[in-house]
Amino acid sequence: MGKVAAVYNLMPQDTDVSMEDMAKRIPEVVPQGVRIVKVQAKPFAFGLKVLEVTFLMEDIAGITDNLEASLQTIEGVQTVEPVSVSLI
Repeated sequence: MGKVAAVYNLMPQDTDVSMEDMAKRIPEVVPQGVRIVKVQAKPFAFGLKVLEVTFLMEDIAGITDNLEASLQTIEGVQTVEPVSVSLI
């Protein structure tokens, strides 16, 4: 069984949402077996930032769906958008 590297953008609800607070909540919600590799706030548009998060996990059926659903529960997150998902 291989490993999957996945990058997601977490879009905040508005410019007042703290990127640091969102980042602190990520480890609390990720499913077991998913490792956070990198978390980085990046400029998106018109003063809005996006939180780009890289994860590493085993290639198990449904794990990325579970991860996306878990990330969506973070307070202040409007949308979770996959940037890339690939086998490594």
